[in-house]
Amino acid sequence: EQPVCESTEMERLVDVYGTGMLRMCCMYLGDVHLAQDAVQDAFIKIYRAWRPIENPSAEKAWVMRITVNVCKDYLRSPWRRRRAPVEALEDCAVPGPEPEDDTLARAVMSLPVKYRGVVTLYYYQEWSVKEIAGALGCSEYAVRMRMSRARGMLRVKLEGGDGHNEAHASG
Repeated sequence: EQPVCESTEMERLVDVYGTGMLRMCCMYLGDVHLAQDAVQDAFIKIYRAWRPIENPSAEKAWVMRITVNVCKDYLRSPWRRRRAPVEALEDCAVPGPEPEDDTLARAVMSLPVKYRGVVTLYYYQEWSVKEIAGALGCSEYAVRMRMSRARGMLRVKLEGGDGHNEAHASG
């Protein structure tokens, strides 16, 4: 028989992971309302698949992997397949300090999903490469490659040009 997730345990999970899940879903999906739905769906899946986990980092990886998979399902879903305009970022505000300039967030939102995911987990959730690999179900090497490619794409988007150092072109 499957262990039952008590209401106090679900409340703890919401308190510990809810804000981070919402931020990640906003970055993945680009729409705060869709992100809120995704977080609710993720908590339903967590409730249904509940199993006590002693190690907090393993619990975090398990919760976030479910959340990432829900976001991926949303993006693949034919009736939800729509691109939110980048202006939807304005709706993705969650409690915390307000950034003075949202240029970086807009650039991250424009990345392909697999790169947006690693950037979101690494920089916004402050996860290690190992934690990201566990949550996404890929190797640490794949995470590092995606991070490298994402940084290159962001450099091009933020600096303009082809991403090569201009000094080398003239010298």
